[in-house]
Amino acid sequence: MTIRLNRDERGLATVTLDRPEKRNALTLEMFRRFGEIMVDLDADDDVRCVLVRGAGGHFCAGSDIGDFGENREGKAKVREYAEFTVRMTDTLKHCRHPTVAQIEGVCVGGGLEIAALCDVRIASASSRYGIPVNRIGLTVDYRELEDLISLVGHSVALEILIEGNIFDAGEALSKGLLTRVVSDDRLAASVEETVGRIVNGAPLVNRRHKAFVRRLRSSEPVSAVEFDEAYACFDSEDYRIGRAAFANKSKPVFVGR
Repeated sequence: MTIRLNRDERGLATVTLDRPEKRNALTLEMFRRFGEIMVDLDADDDVRCVLVRGAGGHFCAGSDIGDFGENREGKAKVREYAEFTVRMTDTLKHCRHPTVAQIEGVCVGGGLEIAALCDVRIASASSRYGIPVNRIGLTVDYRELEDLISLVGHSVALEILIEGNIFDAGEALSKGLLTRVVSDDRLAASVEETVGRIVNGAPLVNRRHKAFVRRLRSSEPVSAVEFDEAYACFDSEDYRIGRAAFANKSKPVFVGR
């Protein structure tokens, strides 16, 4: 099994890239399974947070170059491969639930692109980053570039690509690729604290805030119907639960309705 899914009673779904002998380099079948899992999680109202991580001390070394011969032979075949893999990773980008990346070790190429699609990206101090595709004569396509640029901007994205450098977590943080960097021995605890805060929050509110932020990236003006959606929370059971808990100085237990 190369992609593992674990779920707990809090609504946390952990998706683990599990091919440690190859630093979790992605095969076509891994992309397929990743997309299937994310589609199922997106549709599940019981999910409150999705955590993406790698096994064996690394996040992901990108696409497996050993898989290229069969799937990337000639322009037509490459386009078909790219359209499929982007469609699979787009399931993470469009997931309505909050997503968190737990990053350690190597996080390069397609692995960095996957991490960049998560809402929160927490990394260990010793982790390493880069998209060194210019070393093997490959070009990142427009769809993948758009996601990278939306996170770090045009200049930083171009620097990462034309330099092809592998850089440390401090530099990744300064470039805007990461949310925060913690010591190696604090990574698991820091991620647990973060997902704990997310799953304890009102899930409808978290999903709406994620959708609203994504919507505001568009240059199209917000419609009246969309504008009114921001006030729908006042009719929710979660709002009544949260307001009562605040008044009683107790911890709210949200139900997602």
